[in-house]
Amino acid sequence: MSESAPPRRRLSRRRKLLFALVPLTALLVVAEFAARSFRAGRSHAPFGGGSYRDQRIDLIRRGFPAAHDPELGYIPRPGFASADNRWGAMVTIDAQGLRSNGPQPRPAGERGVLAVGDSFTFGDQVADADTWPAGLERQLQRPVWNGGVFGYSFAQTVLRAEQLLERLPVDTLVVSLIPDDIKRCEQSKRFTEIPWFDLVNGALVPKNVPVPDTDRSPLDQQYVRKLMGHSALLDTLCWNAFPRWWVGDQREVWVHEPGTGRVICELLLARLQQRCQARSLRLLLVLQDYLRPGERATADALQFVASARASGVETLDLASRFGELVAQEPSLQQRWFAGHMTPAGNAWVAEQIAAVLRVPPARR
Repeated sequence: MSESAPPRRRLSRRRKLLFALVPLTALLVVAEFAARSFRAGRSHAPFGGGSYRDQRIDLIRRGFPAAHDPELGYIPRPGFASADNRWGAMVTIDAQGLRSNGPQPRPAGERGVLAVGDSFTFGDQVADADTWPAGLERQLQRPVWNGGVFGYSFAQTVLRAEQLLERLPVDTLVVSLIPDDIKRCEQSKRFTEIPWFDLVNGALVPKNVPVPDTDRSPLDQQYVRKLMGHSALLDTLCWNAFPRWWVGDQREVWVHEPGTGRVICELLLARLQQRCQARSLRLLLVLQDYLRPGERATADALQFVASARASGVETLDLASRFGELVAQEPSLQQRWFAGHMTPAGNAWVAEQIAAVLRVPPARR
């Protein structure tokens, strides 16, 4: 007579739960890793290992090396020096919030060139010595100060120029913009709090000044959500399912009709032109990026440059020139442009601007 098989031990509820949690945990870990890799690939990893949610509350202040400024909204963070940033490039910012031109000593000179603009001037994606202001300094062998700031509207660029002209020994001002900077003047908020201008009876009226400091946001008192925000997976899920609960207000707010930005820019440029004339400063307006035919931003930018030229402002349309060169040699698109200008592209920009500045305005 055969022996009966021993009875099978039944798993306890605790063990069943444990066996269910192991693959679930592994799945969540893989999903978290995938979400972090995706965000990093799009340059949306938190700056300094912080919170993913923080960037949605204030992308500029909490995703870039930036510091609050009550007049401008934000400026590059004074004293910052690191390659641990969203670009993976060496970024050095001095005590005045100006980007360094690299380790080479600044050329001697009593007065120099101030460059202002957005991320194309600041030099997103490239190291200190590879920005076009750094290249311009080498080309001219004169001091060149890089006052560019990532994400700026043309309004912020003009305000930044007015602020820095009071501090620096400048005889030449180079103001750079891309087409999108004009549209940004139609917004009252763009990923962070910004100063903006309203039009009242054809006159500029400043708004949102002093600019609120988002480091004192009540959203930072939501401690459970703040803790959850350190997970790329939870941030992605909550942002797509419950955006208002997750981060509150919209990240972009439009307050003007299309086309108003160009009018605001023309009035701001006229104000800056008067200031430069009163100080005997040379003013050069430079259009960068590349033009996308059929887009409103392209039409606004070309009209703005034409209006500036008609009013007596020196202009340099590098966007159109870049498009012409790419049409002749398509490989330049990849060699010179990768979302922003590459080191080679910035070197070309520096050469073009230097060629203009070497010729006195009266001779052009």
